[in-house]
Amino acid sequence: ANAAWELYKATGDKDWLQQSYSIIKNSVDDDLLNAHDKVTGMVRGESSFLDWREQTYPKWMQPADIFESECLGTNAVHYQASKVLSEMATLLNKKEDAEKYAAVAQRIKDGINQHLWIAEKGYYGQYVYGSNFRSLSEKSEALGEALTVIFGIADDNRKKLVVSKTPVTAFGISCIYPQIENIPPYHNDAVWPFVQSYWAQAAAKAGNENAVLASIAAIYRPAAMFLTNKENFVATNGDY
Repeated sequence: ANAAWELYKATGDKDWLQQSYSIIKNSVDDDLLNAHDKVTGMVRGESSFLDWREQTYPKWMQPADIFESECLGTNAVHYQASKVLSEMATLLNKKEDAEKYAAVAQRIKDGINQHLWIAEKGYYGQYVYGSNFRSLSEKSEALGEALTVIFGIADDNRKKLVVSKTPVTAFGISCIYPQIENIPPYHNDAVWPFVQSYWAQAAAKAGNENAVLASIAAIYRPAAMFLTNKENFVATNGDY
């Protein structure tokens, strides 16, 4: 949805706007039936790209438990998709749809800020989980933290806190923090340059020059050391 919207803004192609609107609307409508939590306002489902289960979820969790979780990065993307859909509907003179999906986006945004924000830490938690007794995983989730800033989910005060308070290792921002013991690096104990790039964008939006420079260094260093761009590298020692 976000990519389709950016492409329309760059080209002004009305046929593309209509085609992509229909596709995104069908997807969002399916999710409204199947994945939205009417209590929290958020969306259920696995954490964005963090899809290797034992790397970011407790071993006791089954697929049903992971489905029931409500994750920061995943919800940030659903928020943006609904916001984009509303803006597309406005351009296509679909007033009711524009209002409907703007309200969906607002519910997700409110849910993120109500249920995932950790005031004493100054950043958002990883996900809400549990069937009967809901708990918040207080790990940070780098991509999700970045997207809350980039998409405007975090307000002006919170976006500055997120960028300054989210834990960062000596070699860059790790996918999650703290790491899970006895789990080898991949999503756990790892820096992913594409995530670091989103973090750089978030740092720029928050006006944090030191965080921008640190992100640039965290991207350039491994590329120079490894003589190529690795998908990821180890957070604790900076090696591939």
